[in-house]
Amino acid sequence: MIKLRTFKFLISLFSLNSSNFSCSQLIQKPSVIISDWHIGTTMWQMAVLKAIGVPVEAYSLSGHGRYAAGDPYFREDALFTNIGTWQQEKVREEFMKNDRWSNLKHALCSFPPAYITTLEKLPNQVDLLLNIGHRIHICASPIDFTQYIMNMEKGFRCTIATMSEYDFHYMRYYTGLDPLRLPVISQHIPQKIRDADYAPRNRIVLVGPSHNTNTIIGFDNDLGLLNRLSASFAARHGLEPYTFSFIKSVYPNDQATMENLAKHPAVLVNPYSAFSISMVELYHLNIPFFVPDDSLLVNAMGDVRLYPIYHNKEAVACLEAKYPVSSSGYTYSPNDESPDAQRYWMQFMFFNQVKHAQHWTDSEELFRKLYLNDLRKIHDDMQTENAQLFKDQLKIWATLFGRA
Repeated sequence: MIKLRTFKFLISLFSLNSSNFSCSQLIQKPSVIISDWHIGTTMWQMAVLKAIGVPVEAYSLSGHGRYAAGDPYFREDALFTNIGTWQQEKVREEFMKNDRWSNLKHALCSFPPAYITTLEKLPNQVDLLLNIGHRIHICASPIDFTQYIMNMEKGFRCTIATMSEYDFHYMRYYTGLDPLRLPVISQHIPQKIRDADYAPRNRIVLVGPSHNTNTIIGFDNDLGLLNRLSASFAARHGLEPYTFSFIKSVYPNDQATMENLAKHPAVLVNPYSAFSISMVELYHLNIPFFVPDDSLLVNAMGDVRLYPIYHNKEAVACLEAKYPVSSSGYTYSPNDESPDAQRYWMQFMFFNQVKHAQHWTDSEELFRKLYLNDLRKIHDDMQTENAQLFKDQLKIWATLFGRA
C-alpha cells in the first residue's frame, strides 16, 4: 500500500484563485491535462505544449495558482480538487460527465511524483506522463513507491521522465531504470526577453534563488559583509560598486517578474537543492550566474537528502539496506550524508550541468569574475546554450506528442 501524504489535508492548505473563463468556449478541448502541486513545473510544461500546438489545460492544486490568475488555460474542477479522496469509480463517473474532456489523451504530473498514483484513477484511455520534478521518495513510503515505479514502467499506460539530471540518476540508482530526459526549459519566459541583448538597468546583483531570503554561502549569511567587501574590491580597481540584494527584498509581493529580473547585471545563487525552478529560470534569463564552488556547498544545502525534511533516519536506513551501493553502479548513495558522497552527487546538480555558470571559491575570486570578466560575453554564451537546449527539447516534446 502506498503511504502518501493525505491529499485532502494538502488541498485544505491551498486555495486556487478563480479565473475568468468568459472566453472558455474559444479554447479547444484539451488533449493533455496537467495536474500538479507546483505552479512552476506546471507553467513551463504548459508553455511547451502550447508552443508545439497541443491543446492543454491545467488543474493546479498549488497555492501559487495566483501566478496564473486570469489565464483561461488554468482551471478548477471538483474532480481534480477531490481526486485524492474520491474512489476510482467516482472519479471515472465524474470524468465521463464532463464533455470538456472527451478528447483527453494524456494527463501529466511532476510534483510530487507520488501524485501519479492518484491520476491513475482516470479512465484507462488517458495515458499518463510522470515527468519527475523532485526525488521519487518524497510524499511516499520509500520502498513501496520505488517498487511501484518499477512496476509502472513495465506497463503501457505511463511514460516516466525526469526534469533534472539529478533526478535521472537518483531514480536510476534506486530502480535501475533509464527514464526519458525532459529537462526544464523555461518556455514561459517571453521570447523577447530570452532573445534580448545584455543591457542591465542597474548595478544590483540579485541574491537567489527566489525563495532565498537569508542564506549567503561563504559570507556567514551576512549581506552587509558581502556588500562591504564588494565596495572595497570596486574601490581598489577604480570601479563603480555592485550592490547585492535578495530577490524578495528588491521585488516583494510577487513583483519578481521575468521582465524585472532580466534588468539585473548578475545573480548570486545559493543552492538549497539539486535544482529548483527559480534557479533554472534565472539561468534561462541569461543573467550571468554565479554559484559557490562545490567545496563550499558541503552541508550547506538543506533539501538534498531525504533526512531530515521528508523521512526519518529509520526510513532512510531501511531504504539504503534494500538498495545498497554495491548493486547500483554508483560510488555512493544519494542519501549518504558523508562529505565525499555529497561532492559525488553534486556533479549531477543543475549548476554543474550547465556550461556557463561562474563558480567561485572565495570572495576574491567571486569579485574578480564579477567585476573583471566580460559579463556581456557570459550572457551571450548562456543565450546560445539555452537557445539550443530549447530547440532540442521542443523537438523531443513534439515527437512525444505526435507533433513532429
